[in-house]
This record gives sequence, C-alpha cells and structure tokens, in this order.
Amino acid sequence: MPRIITFDICSIVTLFFLLISLVIRKLTRGKSNVLYIILISIVFLSGIFDILRAYMPLKLLPSRASQIQIYIYNYLYYFFRNITTPVYILFIFSVCGMWHEFNKDILLKITWGVPVFTALALIVMNLVTNKLFIVTPELEYVRGPWLSYMRICAVWILAYSVICLVYNRNMISHQKFVLLLSLCPINIIGVLLQMYFPRYLLEIVCTTFPLIFISIAVQKPEEIIDMSSGSLNYQAFKDEIKRNLAAKRKLHFITVKIIHFDSIIETLGKENINSFLSHVVRGLYTICNNDEYDVYYLGNGGFSILTLRDDVNEIDTVAQKTRNFFAGKHEIHNITIMFDFKMCCVCCPKDLKDYDSVMTFDKNITTSVKEKNTLVYLKEIAQSPEFQVSNQIDRLIQNAIKNKLFEMYYQPIYDLKTRQYVSAEALIRLKSEDYGFISPALFISAAEKSGAIHEIGDFVLEDVIGFIAENSLEDYGIHKIDINLSIAQCIESNLSEKIIDLLARYGVSPEKINLEITETSQEVKYDVIEHNINQLSEKGISFSLDDYGTGYSNILRLTRLPLDLIKLDKSFVDELDKPGMKTVISETISMLKRMNKKILIEGIETYEDFDYFRNAGCDYIQGFYFSKPLSQNDFFEFLRSTQNE
Repeated sequence: MPRIITFDICSIVTLFFLLISLVIRKLTRGKSNVLYIILISIVFLSGIFDILRAYMPLKLLPSRASQIQIYIYNYLYYFFRNITTPVYILFIFSVCGMWHEFNKDILLKITWGVPVFTALALIVMNLVTNKLFIVTPELEYVRGPWLSYMRICAVWILAYSVICLVYNRNMISHQKFVLLLSLCPINIIGVLLQMYFPRYLLEIVCTTFPLIFISIAVQKPEEIIDMSSGSLNYQAFKDEIKRNLAAKRKLHFITVKIIHFDSIIETLGKENINSFLSHVVRGLYTICNNDEYDVYYLGNGGFSILTLRDDVNEIDTVAQKTRNFFAGKHEIHNITIMFDFKMCCVCCPKDLKDYDSVMTFDKNITTSVKEKNTLVYLKEIAQSPEFQVSNQIDRLIQNAIKNKLFEMYYQPIYDLKTRQYVSAEALIRLKSEDYGFISPALFISAAEKSGAIHEIGDFVLEDVIGFIAENSLEDYGIHKIDINLSIAQCIESNLSEKIIDLLARYGVSPEKINLEITETSQEVKYDVIEHNINQLSEKGISFSLDDYGTGYSNILRLTRLPLDLIKLDKSFVDELDKPGMKTVISETISMLKRMNKKILIEGIETYEDFDYFRNAGCDYIQGFYFSKPLSQNDFFEFLRSTQNE
C-alpha cells in the first residue's frame, strides 16, 4: 500500500525556509540558537529520509542493490528521528539556563543518555537481528518486534523532557513554558496517528508545527539580539544574570565600557557605527572561540562576555586577550581609531551576590573602576570604601531622600568692587551613616541617571528658599543665594510654576535668589529651557551660567538668554600657567564685558590666582582662598567674623 508523503513535503519546505529565516534574523550565535538550528536540521533530514524510504520503493526495481538502498534510507530515518528529542532536551537545558548543570551532573547525563544510546543500539543491532524492521526483497518495509522497545525509549526521553521543563518552569516565562512543552504531546499524537494510520506520514509534520511556534514566540530576535551589533542584547544579559543567580549558579563576566562613546560616533559618523559595533562583537567572539561564552552589547559603548565555566586560567586568558583587543587600533572603513575604556572581571555570587548589585555595578562601572585601559578584577577593589559607595549609590540616594539625610552648605561669594561678601552658592551635601560625606560629583551624576535628581532638586529649592525666609541675610550683607539647577530640572514643563509657588508660600522676594544653569553637550530641549528661564526672569529672578568653558559654549545662547552672570569654570584657574591660557582668559573676559555680563571666577585657592583674576577684570571671586562650603551655623559664624574686617 503506497504511503502519502504530502505532509512530509510540506514539512521539509517549511523547515528549509525556517532555517533561512534564522540566518536572516541573525539567530546563529549563542548555544540556544545553535542547538535550535541543529534541531531543525535533524527534523529536516528526518523528513527527507522519511520521504525517500516511502517513495523510492515505488520507483526502484526489486534487486539486492535496491534493497540495500531502502535499508540505508530507513536506518538514516531512524537515526535522525531518534536523536530529535534528545537534542530538543539539550535545547531546553540551554533556554532554561541549565546547560552548566547538565555538564556537571552525572545523574542528569545518565538519565538522558540511557534511552538515547539504547535506541541507537537497537538500530545498530538490527543489522544482525532484523528485529526492529526488515525490508523484503520486494522492497516492502515490515515492522519488527523490537519496535516496542524503541517506543519505550521514546516515551522515556519524552517524559524526561517534560520533567526538565516542569522543574525549570520558573526560569522562563509562562508563554515559553507552554510552547516548549507543546512539542511533547504533539509528538505523541503524531506517533499514534502514524501507528494507526500508517499510510499517512504525520510524525514529521507534528514535530514541525511546534518548531514554528518556538521560532515565533521563543527564539524572538527582538528580545535577545541587538540588531546593530549582531550580539545578544542588554535584556538578554539581564535575564541571564537573573536566571543564574536565582538558581545559585556560579558565573563569570567580563564587562567593558568605552569612555566617551559619543566621540566615536562623531568620528565614524552614525552611518558607520553599526560597522564598528559588529567589528567589536566579531573580535570578542573570535577571542572566546567557545560556545560556552556569550557576547552581549549593553548599549552606549558597553560590552560583556559571560560564561558559566569555572576555569579561572581560561577566563584570565580570555580577559587579557579582550583587554589587548580594546587597547589596540581599530580600522573601520579606512578610519583608524583608538579609545579609552574601563574594564572589570567579575565572579558571581562571590563578588556581587544579587541581581540588583550586578545591575548597579554595570551602570556605574565608569565611576566604580578608577583605572583606564587596564584589566581590573572586582575582587581586588570590592572591599574598598570608594567601590562600596559607588556600587550602592542608588540605594544611598533613595535612603537619603526617604530619611532626609541631605543638607545644604553655603560658600560665600566675594564682590571685588565693594570688598564684601554679597552672596553665596547653595551646595548640597550627603552624609551617610556608614560612609560619611559622599562626593556630590558621584551622587549627582548617579541621580541624573536614575531620575532621582528631580526629587533632590525639589528638596534643594524648598530648603534654600525656606533658609532665606527664616534668616535675615541682609543683616550680614548677603543679598542673593545662588541655587544650581540640573539640566533635568530645566526641562521640567512646570519648573517656573513650582519655583514661583515656593517663593509665594515662604514669602521670599524673587530678587533674593539667583538660579545657576550649566552648559551641556547633551541634546536637550532648549526651547523648554528658554521658556522656563524667560518666565522666571520676568518675575524678577536672576540667572547665571555655571561652569562656562567646560561644555560646548554657545555664544548665541548667551545673547538670547537673560543671563546676568557668567561663572568661569575652575579649569581656567587650574590651567592658568599653560601656554596661551592667559590670552584665552583675557579675550573671554573682554568679550563678556562687552556683552554687559558680570563675571565670577570659581575655584580660587591662592593669593596669586586671586590677584591675577582681580586684575583681569572679574567682578566676583569664589573659592577656598576665602572659604570652603559651610554648614548653616558655620556660614553665619564666618559672616559675623568677617563683617568688621
């Protein structure tokens, strides 16, 4: 009775295009992807030989050669068909993050291997016994009594796959769990249908459908692949960290962060940056040269190599090669570039015990790791107070907001014309119970990344305005308090209303505060900033530009915004003795004077610097030469002690 091969033909055509789609979707790297491709290929070959063993007897003339040929087709079909589920189990291990346990656990290997090798042994023994199947001289296929043993092995391995999935169900989403599980009952249905309706070849098509579903819903490239670089993406990195730490597995990762990645984009051009990222990823995969190492692009110039292997010498070798690769020259479209980077090798859970610690470290690596272009091992710096602070900074900030641990300090500003202190800059400080004072440069930067800067900014505004309301600052000659505004605050749509409401609530005149905005090279909504500044300026609030000379100075912006004061950055002081700097300072001050701007120089620490900038034409002086930032009590004590001088 001729068998119908239509279902097999549909399956192999579908599987062929599925393989092509995996290549197009760049799902060819990583253990899960490789195993999935192998699985599809095995089912594809099973379908090919299923067709040949059913169709060729109808076309060949009975002979010994034809009989041998049909035997070969049947043996190859049985081989590929019986390794489908074992490979599928390996795929499940990889998706669930259990591959490392499978490599280490002898019992897992035995439970997996016994039915697999038993089935393969039955196939080999059939060469002698003919108990599994025979092909008659008339080229007819006849089932043998050992086929029941083959089915027992199949049931064993299917049950094993179900147990593995159920055991690891918490490692994957519910949707993935259901789809991966579906292959087992659908396969059983296919076997039963073909058993009772042998004319219809249904086994392969029943395996093909779940593979299609897995491709659509499990192996989704948008979830795990970074399309710009071709590596695994940041979400895949986070999932892998979370899954393995939850399972208490030991893992190592080497993370690298390119410093000033924006400058590379500017050098290469945005159209070439993907080529650069692909170049880096290819280099890292070449260094690893092992399926047990995965490469991730974390975004914004960050890369990571992660492995569950525990060979310290091997990992050290990979880390050193990675360091040398990043430190070398890179040629992209005939453009040669070199760059600085921070790099660290981490062992979890030894160095970082939980998921949040890993994510915080990854976000703050540029501040946590001090050395540039050097391979640093986290175990060597993890106990230092500087690292402890930087790696817990988000928690420290939230704790400070919750428990009101922020405090405002004030640094007096000296007027060269009146020879008196006429204003002061309000500077926020954070004092931790565990680590003491934390550098504003550290916690302000972290707050801007996390979004906590808005809560901190609100605290500063209210605390300083309340300070002005509670104290008669004019009695000490202080007419204004300077308040720093972050860029994040400046683009708040309700900033002007917020400040005006605070002034009204505390009964403080707008003329008593001066708001400082900072230059930035970031792409921000300057129309929103200008709108806020103009609205507040109309209410009588004065503005100054802080850190002039550190960002991309926009002269046009100086003319458009109502800026009364320009604060020259401390870098002018630090680099005063460099060739040409005094000319730059002289011309800058001259230009600003012609624009009718008042000029303040900050960072003055010596009399020589004070004397130079006084003669250069500055209006105000700020720095340690006069006073460091002071607490409220010390600030008033300082003013009292200097009133009669």
